[in-house]
Amino acid sequence: MWLFATYEARLAKPILVKTESEEPVVMSVNLKGWDSEVKLIPSAHLGRIRPPAGSGWYYPVSRMEITVTRDGRLGDEMVHGEAAKLMVERLLVFLQFKMWNTFFDALDKYQRHYSSAEDVRSESGPAPMFVVPQLELVPDYEQQNMHDYMAELFSRSLAESLLRDADVSIAHNRSRRACLELTMACETALGMRLKSAGLVKAAMGDIFKNRFSQAYENIEHLFQARDTIKQSGNGLFKFISAAKKNEIERDLTHWQAAVECLLDWLDVMNKSLQEA
Repeated sequence: MWLFATYEARLAKPILVKTESEEPVVMSVNLKGWDSEVKLIPSAHLGRIRPPAGSGWYYPVSRMEITVTRDGRLGDEMVHGEAAKLMVERLLVFLQFKMWNTFFDALDKYQRHYSSAEDVRSESGPAPMFVVPQLELVPDYEQQNMHDYMAELFSRSLAESLLRDADVSIAHNRSRRACLELTMACETALGMRLKSAGLVKAAMGDIFKNRFSQAYENIEHLFQARDTIKQSGNGLFKFISAAKKNEIERDLTHWQAAVECLLDWLDVMNKSLQEA
């Protein structure tokens, strides 16, 4: 069972982020069972900055979007909100270390800052200052599909609703959320919850595989991508490169078409059984 929520975070005081363009910077992190995808949105109208002691260009960021997800435990919006705040706080600490240090030095200072050993923490110097983010649920989601997913069991209308949400997520580059919505649409259409990618092949069956081999493979890859979200991490943020972002976008488009193919095929098969 996957639970997720998307928030918009606003900072009272912008923070500088190193980037060569005005395009959003995407990062990911997994911490204590929570997985998140953070999109930093540069304030291009404020102009770019090159620090006197540094190299490269920096843009001020005062707005970001964060999608937090978790597998296997029930929760509510408040639970997700607390996780989102924690992720954003940690990200702000990391970015401030990154502003004045090399990437690996910043990682080292970040790890030391959050170490439980007091002697290690003292070596990293005083805690960097950061502002408490203001979080709001992204308005184009009503946050109801998870409740429907639990209460309505499985239905064609719910699968179509999840597909529509995935379409919105893809359009707004929310790749993790789109991945989960697409896998949930598959589970809804197949009438079972698939806890791992290994169960997907048997659930789809050989008939679908033989008739739509490419869609079959794409759905298998989709669930493999979903399973990687479950991997636990130590809270280190990872930048997603432009090349990787393009690859993810292509994959999501292929996966979306494959899920739609599966839904249409299952619909035809169910109608044939009813007519028989």
